[in-house]
Amino acid sequence: MPKLDYPEDRLTRFVPVPAAISRPGFHHVMACVDSSAFARSVLAHAAAVAETMGARLTVMRVLEPTSRRHTPTDPVEWHLRHHEAMADVERLVSGTDRNIGAEALVLEGAAAERICAWAYEHKVDLTVLGACGESRLSECGLGGTARRVAESVSGSVLLTPTTEVGEGAIRYNRVMTPLDSSSRAECALPIAVNIAVAHDAELLLVHATPEVTLTEVGPLEAEDLKMRDQLRNRNARIGQRYLKQIQARLSRSGGAIRTRLLSGGDPRHEIARAVADEKTDVIVLSASGFSGHRDLSVGSVADYLMSHVTTPILLVRGQTARPQLRQQNSVVASPQRLPGRTLS
Repeated sequence: MPKLDYPEDRLTRFVPVPAAISRPGFHHVMACVDSSAFARSVLAHAAAVAETMGARLTVMRVLEPTSRRHTPTDPVEWHLRHHEAMADVERLVSGTDRNIGAEALVLEGAAAERICAWAYEHKVDLTVLGACGESRLSECGLGGTARRVAESVSGSVLLTPTTEVGEGAIRYNRVMTPLDSSSRAECALPIAVNIAVAHDAELLLVHATPEVTLTEVGPLEAEDLKMRDQLRNRNARIGQRYLKQIQARLSRSGGAIRTRLLSGGDPRHEIARAVADEKTDVIVLSASGFSGHRDLSVGSVADYLMSHVTTPILLVRGQTARPQLRQQNSVVASPQRLPGRTLS
């Protein structure tokens, strides 16, 4: 069987990296809080990023109706709820250690719709909210409101876990950015570099080689196995070279940059394992990667990580036209795009 030869092995590919590494990535950050004990965690992560970017910070809480549909709401009761909610948000803002001039805001209506609409109308670059809402804090995975916002809001999204934080300001020690060699994935690099440099953190660049599968009708022959091994070796070699090129082009940032090649299985599983193994403090990745399907606002890797890791995840997305928010029950009822097997 002839040896496989690839142009990528003979030539060093030019890897485009966004030039404006030092440019602030966000100008307006919005922290979406509720009445749970983890609201402070959401605000702490939002403040950590806002201060890094020199961004304006808005702290929002959405009051959803408690009465049934078509049942009039008691205006006195609603006024009291609004007053108490505003007092809670202002108290939360005053308790933050960072002097960034946060603005308190209370809105009324369906949470996901109000968050997305306000973010679009006020040019919010980054929306920060908890992965689970106050109605399902004891459950794992992604809450309905968080999923709807992540899929529909304009701008980037930071999902924080339902864990308490200390009294001091949040400091990140390790920032991970998964890369798949696409320009979409590399658009997350300026944000990741800014955060890592500001927090004096290590920037960990990871690349998971794609699985190599062959159509099987009966046992694979020796030549088939040899070709599969060649493809795996080729992917590992090119992947390692790609990471080193990115690392070299980011070296001028002055921060500590490390690379790690992941192989051996489903890239989603490998990245999730690496997040735990490396004790990652925050994951910064593009909302969509190499495939970039137009009908999906969140790619398969980002979607899997949102539901399977407990590390803060920052999905980088460019400011686009206002998205059409789906009906309230559509996201909750729709099946998740998850692989057939789970992490072992």
